[in-house]
Amino acid sequence: MLRLPLLVLFGAGLAVAQSPGTFVRTGNLTTLRFWHTATLLRDGRVLIAGGQGGHGEGGLATAELYDPSAGTFTSTGSMTAARYSQAATLLSDGRVLIAGGGQSHDLTSAELYDPKTGTFTATGTMSAPHPSPTANLLSNGKVLITGGTSAEIYDPATGVFTPAGPVNEGSGTTVLLNDSRVFIPGYDNGSLYEITGDSLKLVASVAGTLRSFSTATLLANGKVLIAGGNSGEDQEPRDSEASLYDPRSGTLEDTGFLLTGRSDHTATLLPGGRVLITGGDNGGYVAFAEEYNPSTRSFVSLGIQASARGFHTATVLLDGRVLLAGGTTSLPAELYTPPLRAASSATLSGPLAPESLASLFGSRLAPSIESADPLSPPTSLGGISLRVRDSAGVARLARLLYVSPSQINFDVPAGTAPGKVTLEVVNAPAQLPQAMAQVDPVAPGLFAYDDNTIVAYALRSEPDGKQTVLSVRNTIVLDDRPVYLIAYVTGIRSRSSLANVRTTIGGIGLPVDYAGPEGSGIPGLDQVNIRLTPAFKGLGLANLILTVDGIASNTVLVDIR
Repeated sequence: MLRLPLLVLFGAGLAVAQSPGTFVRTGNLTTLRFWHTATLLRDGRVLIAGGQGGHGEGGLATAELYDPSAGTFTSTGSMTAARYSQAATLLSDGRVLIAGGGQSHDLTSAELYDPKTGTFTATGTMSAPHPSPTANLLSNGKVLITGGTSAEIYDPATGVFTPAGPVNEGSGTTVLLNDSRVFIPGYDNGSLYEITGDSLKLVASVAGTLRSFSTATLLANGKVLIAGGNSGEDQEPRDSEASLYDPRSGTLEDTGFLLTGRSDHTATLLPGGRVLITGGDNGGYVAFAEEYNPSTRSFVSLGIQASARGFHTATVLLDGRVLLAGGTTSLPAELYTPPLRAASSATLSGPLAPESLASLFGSRLAPSIESADPLSPPTSLGGISLRVRDSAGVARLARLLYVSPSQINFDVPAGTAPGKVTLEVVNAPAQLPQAMAQVDPVAPGLFAYDDNTIVAYALRSEPDGKQTVLSVRNTIVLDDRPVYLIAYVTGIRSRSSLANVRTTIGGIGLPVDYAGPEGSGIPGLDQVNIRLTPAFKGLGLANLILTVDGIASNTVLVDIR
């Protein structure tokens, strides 16, 4: 979970009001469609392409664009082939690759949409049709296409598809993991692949009961949430089960139950790490939305959508709202505005602490993306400020490190009294209510990369008295030389005493030699120094927890050999 807040630290007119946490109608699609694709373009518009227009009909060749600023849909150029259940992905150059689909999922053709001209042009041909294909943009700019029992890779530079080898048949989705491996959930078991050149290599099978027409969502901690779907030979009933797949351990575990069983729904990762679940089929189309909270590993109700829908799309817009479009019964689209929510930048959950790094998540928080010098963050950035009013009624402006339409990273002002605080975005581009948050004296949070590995470095003392810096991104190798683990944390400035700060690694308790501000002077950024003894040699991948004044942090991973 290397959150955007830490990436920023190290280099990284009013709209119509809508109550956060609600669904409201927006414009009508020009054509009723489902099994279509929705792709967010670089300019903030959404390309809606293909699909079916009614039960038993063939695919559609029409396409349209949604403009969030106007709330309207307008027709754009037609595709070169009518298709539904196709794959679509935004390329690095801003064009959109649309591949496969079609009647009986038999199309091997592909085409490119150019937003500059509003036209579709044919590109290379796949070696085989892929039932309900999934497209993933790789770090090298190529696109992995999976579906059925084979995969291939598209190169935008040449317009050529290259067969990538056989794959085990999946349940309708493919997840590109943070380490660039590929997880394909299956009907009975899942499969984990490694990408080598332009080929996929099976590296592990994932035992467990997975479901058809479920969703698979990559979370901020690197795990995959698998929710809902159908179970049983007759694909009944719609399932309310949810599971977490952990690529680091290769395990699949239960994680609560959906409040409503559903298949053919959408699961959308929101800014801040929660997952929006909308629509679907449960013997009738569902209008009930819910949200998965990774911190509590539970689902909570979000109330009723503007329309019941299934086989629809959900797209996070540049301003943080979510567009729900299409479905088997609905021309009107709708927008979901997430509620304002403050959280620790390290844990993505509450509470906060004075002089800690925190984030405010929502939509239309700022007109643009701006980053500040982390050593001297201002109280106004990108034209906006954040006012924090504490439980004693004292209001202070927070120092801002990063602002965007969906996220503000800030330093909780020194002197903020414990208790409930209100957060007010000053000069926001939309009418926003105040957000509420809890501030405690300490709220320890360990920063982690997006695979939940601890953000830290190690110092090894050499026999000549010098120190060698060791990377801990993957593995710390111990011998008989002393090694200190330096971990980045936040929320511990007001600790009572060093004696009340301890860590646990793999269930073994360790004292901390230092716990306080990190040396560079970045506001809100702390560190803890932990001496690793030779007794930890060969420990392997283990959980690390920091406890300050009896308050436990989030759990992160460290690999010690």
